[in-house]
Amino acid sequence: MQKIDVVKHILRHTSLGSFFCGEGSAFAPSNVALCKYWGKRDLELNLPVTSSLSISLGNKGTFTKIKHEGTTDNYIVNGVVIGQEAQFAKRLKEFMDLFRPHGVHYLVEIDTNVPIAAGFASSACGFASLVQALNKLYDWRLDKKDLSILARLGSGSACRSLFEGFVEWQRGDNGDGMDSYGIKLECVWPELRIGMLMVSAEEKAISSRRAMQLTVETSPLYAAWPDQVAADLSNIRLALTRKDFNLLGEIAESNAISMHTTMWAAKPPIVYSLPETFAAIAKVQELRLAGIPVFFTQDAGPNLQLLFLVEHEEHVLRVFPELEVVLPFPDSNAVRLTLVDEHDVMVGSCEKLAAHIQGRLHRAFSVVILRKRDNNIEILLQQRSALKYHSANLWSNTCCGHPKPGEDIVAAAEERLREEMGFSVPLTELGKFHYQAKFPDVDLIENEIDHVLVGFSDLAALPFNVAEVQDYRWVDILELQKDLQCRPGQYTFWLSSVIELVQLKISNVF
Repeated sequence: MQKIDVVKHILRHTSLGSFFCGEGSAFAPSNVALCKYWGKRDLELNLPVTSSLSISLGNKGTFTKIKHEGTTDNYIVNGVVIGQEAQFAKRLKEFMDLFRPHGVHYLVEIDTNVPIAAGFASSACGFASLVQALNKLYDWRLDKKDLSILARLGSGSACRSLFEGFVEWQRGDNGDGMDSYGIKLECVWPELRIGMLMVSAEEKAISSRRAMQLTVETSPLYAAWPDQVAADLSNIRLALTRKDFNLLGEIAESNAISMHTTMWAAKPPIVYSLPETFAAIAKVQELRLAGIPVFFTQDAGPNLQLLFLVEHEEHVLRVFPELEVVLPFPDSNAVRLTLVDEHDVMVGSCEKLAAHIQGRLHRAFSVVILRKRDNNIEILLQQRSALKYHSANLWSNTCCGHPKPGEDIVAAAEERLREEMGFSVPLTELGKFHYQAKFPDVDLIENEIDHVLVGFSDLAALPFNVAEVQDYRWVDILELQKDLQCRPGQYTFWLSSVIELVQLKISNVF
């Protein structure tokens, strides 16, 4: 059976090739296999020798937009036009030909936040998003099972990127592959973290497809692989049922090592790991010896994905400060910051701890509450709790915080004022400034574009949050400026910049 036969069968009840709407678009997450897919029983249909199991990587993946346009296909990846002779363009055209009405050409725009051909499943999320975009373009109204089969025709592991969370790709037995597709598992694990460790973003020397074929054909160790996978799948399912993280990590790591060992025995040997890969693996093992449960897995490339729980995130980031932490499942307790460029334009999001360990530029706000007393202007200061992750016990402006991605700054600041100081007043933004500071005692970096907001109150007694604030006091702003110069160690690093901006704008607010 050929790919086109599968396509015709799945689309037999649809209007194959009839144009329905202007364009189709879709996002699909990348995925990392915890029990690997390595080996095909049918090269044409991408049918696997074994089943496999993966976890999808949240917002890491590919967004694809497609429409009919022009007299030839045009492919744009992250804003760059890909030439028709490029291997990627040829592979994409071959896949598009399976669905192309006569005389039609496509404009395909692909935006991805995973490195291409570097071992982070870029093909998987690419073909999964493309198939879903086609489904919308032509209004096929296919379910996830059929879309998973179609995505598999482009890239085997793409059948798993149709879903979020844990996904099992069932091997199937039929020669036509109609029983070989991804199935979403019910397990939800909000505390689980995946760390994407980039060793090299370069395109790998040998493609996964070619490496897989060579391994099956020449490695004397491959005969044991199917039995290994069967045992590993059983144990991973058990780990998910019990929420047994150590068992999950041990099996995922062992499975990855077995796959790469099998490749090393191929002729010629297939070695994706670089010296930096082995150095990172040694660090993982050192963490475990120190009592921190963290494990690695490795797809077909030099890069690693680390598995750990949120409670150990700080320890892992201390050892791997460059790690990109991914939340496979929404976690209501996780605080994400808005990453920005130097112009304060949002470029992404990041967990709070990771942003401060890595010193990534993010958006913040500082609230200043003022009042007039005897023709003097006073500012409400708070003394930060001893439990703060940095600048504990220091005096600062009324309150500080970070807007969530997409959250209005004023609304976020007003809510934070209520949470910390126990009252609420309307706030107005005065301006913003950039500051960067390293706190060596806790090995954290603040790198913020700080929006300053002002409000007015004359409250004498405040029901402040003792978990956030030790004390508060009203201070004449001129006296505060003098004390900041004389005793800077009593105040937070950013307070002088906040007061400077307030003084500059003060005539506009009184």
